[in-house]
Amino acid sequence: MAFWSGDKLTRAIPAKKIVEPFYPKQVDCSAYTLTLGEEYFITPDYTVSVWENTTKTLAESKRWDQTIPEIRRVMGGPLNIPAGQFAFLMTEEALNIPQNVMGFISLKSSAKWRGLINVSGFHVDPGFKGKLIYSVYNAGPSPIQLKRGQDLFLLWLADLDRSASGEFAKPWNSEPLVEIPSAMISEVNRQIHSLQALSERIEAVASRVTIISSVAAILAVVAGLVFALIQVLPAKASSSAAASTTSAPQPAAPESAAPKAAENTTKSADAQTPLPN
Repeated sequence: MAFWSGDKLTRAIPAKKIVEPFYPKQVDCSAYTLTLGEEYFITPDYTVSVWENTTKTLAESKRWDQTIPEIRRVMGGPLNIPAGQFAFLMTEEALNIPQNVMGFISLKSSAKWRGLINVSGFHVDPGFKGKLIYSVYNAGPSPIQLKRGQDLFLLWLADLDRSASGEFAKPWNSEPLVEIPSAMISEVNRQIHSLQALSERIEAVASRVTIISSVAAILAVVAGLVFALIQVLPAKASSSAAASTTSAPQPAAPESAAPKAAENTTKSADAQTPLPN
């Protein structure tokens, strides 16, 4: 088995239509660089409903003009893979691997350094036709943003000593793979409770508890003030009433009849006493 050199990749890939579309600038040493394509799927975290989570498409990117080297491509729509989540990513290019060739695949180092891991395997069987689907996992501490048309995957090609045939040939379907099969999605379409997602959820709950505690403290202060006012106002009303009663003028007491009665008794006694002869 001999791996293809950059020179052979440049000559043989377009001649045998192994990668379409083919751009010579995508040959990187002894590998061909594949880009992120239109369709993708990301497993839902606690913020996304499982029933709403389906494959999504990215806005198209604009490629450079091969006749004008200084014109570069413009990236397409973005996607974010949250920390701890799994995703299916499809290539923009379609492959047509000959029966006497085997492919090997990987992610570019720029994606690996951010925590993106390829978990879909590392080879392409002879006779494969269609777009590649990469299964990846974000093992990093933060979301990873990617864009359609971004250089993301690497493909190496190697010759076999003979063409695969008979029982050793993979029975590929006649129709090339051009979209992510629903059977693949149904196997992983469930919430993944990663450590990062759980940490974010705990922080969200803690923030809500802090807000509720602050509101409860404010309500307690307001309730205390209202209660104090209720206790103070009746006491002030009673003090005002008592002060009003004390300051009012008192009615004069009636003149005593006892002295008058004593005077009348004395006069009667004097009238009854006989005068001396």
